[in-house]
Amino acid sequence: MKIFFRCQSQAELAQRIGVDKGYISRVERGLTIPTVSTLYRIAAAMGMTVELRPI
Repeated sequence: MKIFFRCQSQAELAQRIGVDKGYISRVERGLTIPTVSTLYRIAAAMGMTVELRPI
């Protein structure tokens, strides 16, 4: 999953959602899959929403 930062560094985003910068880097590189709650926090910090729907 590629995270597009809206004028935010990984460090700024990590600080806003309460995780470390390395975690954001691992999510961005696809090495870690964020929990649903973390995904919601990432989206909220970026001014976005998440909608989960069944396949």
